[in-house]
Amino acid sequence: MNKLPMRRRTATAALAVTALGLATPLVRAQTTRVRVSTIPIIDIAPLQVAVAKGYFAAEGIEVDTTPTQGGAAGIPALAAGQVQVVFSNVVSTIQAAKQGLGLQIIAPASTTGDAPPDQAALIAKKGAPFKTGKDLEGKRIAVNTRNNIIWLYARAWVRATGGNPDAVTYLEVPFPQMVDAVRGDRVDAAFAVEPFVSSAVANDMQVVGYPYTTVQKRLPAAQYVASRAYIEQNPKVIEGWVRAYQKGVDWVNQNLKSEELLNIISGYTRIPPPVIAKLPMAAFEKVVDPAALNPVVEQMRRNGLLDGEFDPGSILHRTAVQASR
Repeated sequence: MNKLPMRRRTATAALAVTALGLATPLVRAQTTRVRVSTIPIIDIAPLQVAVAKGYFAAEGIEVDTTPTQGGAAGIPALAAGQVQVVFSNVVSTIQAAKQGLGLQIIAPASTTGDAPPDQAALIAKKGAPFKTGKDLEGKRIAVNTRNNIIWLYARAWVRATGGNPDAVTYLEVPFPQMVDAVRGDRVDAAFAVEPFVSSAVANDMQVVGYPYTTVQKRLPAAQYVASRAYIEQNPKVIEGWVRAYQKGVDWVNQNLKSEELLNIISGYTRIPPPVIAKLPMAAFEKVVDPAALNPVVEQMRRNGLLDGEFDPGSILHRTAVQASR
């Protein structure tokens, strides 16, 4: 039987009620919302898996994805504080860092293999007489945005296969609209990414070439980027974000071509699982190879996107080069 005096019991009960009342706000305060700018392509599968599997939630992070046309479009939103993390191509990231925007790569997103096929290809109508960059002189190539990695490596491929990249016109077309642009003769070819490449091939298109792997093996095409200021102010959030993301990478690599993965990818790309099952799916990386950034810098210099000295290692946060344990 409770022997506490009435006044003391009342005070104890009041404290308990107060503690219960404060419990919910305290739990909610531990959840950090991180807005992530993405592109609905195969490359963000580990991110989507980490969301679906609750890996971010386990770290106290709520991820809110915002689709954009490309990394070049997402970086201004990052600089303005509208998003905290951006899926960006490496070229746009280097450009932004060179301009003093204070960005750092926190995790890899997409790395090509050593040989074709890979996740990106130059496509054209079936029967089109295009095999080399020389064949595309005087023609129009669709790129998602100008002065980014797609634009840069389209030019590099034209040069590497005997053509003059300055003799080609590059038109901005979002990835989902590239097939229609080719079919409607708005452009002669398009540098597209999966799942749009395989979808195009299944609908009377042909692959002309694979610019990424033709120009550079194991190209670090895209990464996740955050501002240096946000990283310094929220180091634990960044560490938790990368830890959760790397768990997503592990799950994807262990479940390539599984029905569950195909359904997750289908959910954000709106591409049917049977089509996705036919796509080339390579294992994802957990860290960035610093040496692989040097050839990208050289291509940027050659094509007028970068002047002066630049150390690519300066934009690598430690989470980008160290796998979580």
